[in-house]
Amino acid sequence: MNISAKRVVWTSFFVDLLDILVNVFVALLTGSIVMVAELFQGVFDLIASGLLIVGLKRSKKEAYFWTLLSALVMLILASTLSFYFGLKRFLDPTPVEYIFLAYGALVISVVSNGYAFWLSAKRILKDRSIKQVFRAFWGSSLYMTKNTFVLDLMGMSAAFVGLIALVLYQVFGEVRFDGLGAMGIGTVLAFLSLNLVLDIWRMGKREVRLEEQEV
Repeated sequence: MNISAKRVVWTSFFVDLLDILVNVFVALLTGSIVMVAELFQGVFDLIASGLLIVGLKRSKKEAYFWTLLSALVMLILASTLSFYFGLKRFLDPTPVEYIFLAYGALVISVVSNGYAFWLSAKRILKDRSIKQVFRAFWGSSLYMTKNTFVLDLMGMSAAFVGLIALVLYQVFGEVRFDGLGAMGIGTVLAFLSLNLVLDIWRMGKREVRLEEQEV
């Protein structure tokens, strides 16, 4: 099956849109800071995916710029805000209402981001085993697909972290797990987006060197 860059980018965009619609509703009802962090992740993922859509219509050099900007949005904004509001909730904990709504929203996020992640992984793998996906990632020059791969991995990982935090919150009755979950989401977003920024920067420098050799 031939999966295009356009397909993976637009899939990621619509998954982020779904995340926002679900999470804004659930965050308001539950008061969970984990869900607020998920909302931040969805909003800035959508912005990042939108920048990739702009990059699809540009030259390769311009596309690098939009792809790098997309990754920086996640690194600077989404991770920072998630961690900050998580820390505030940890220091001033508030009970979560309707926690099963939060569970439902997080499961939806895991499944939807998981599907988008699978599409990106399939394009990067090119018929290789799924076990080689991360090796294939580092060796791939499909920078826009790599961006969506990381964006959707972030969405899926963040939802898992949030889900674990809320389960611990309910099992132990410790309200601070809600804040810890949001801080965990911020940390996951920072780690993955930083790796993506460095990888895009490395690929951009390699392209510049190749152009200089051709002159």
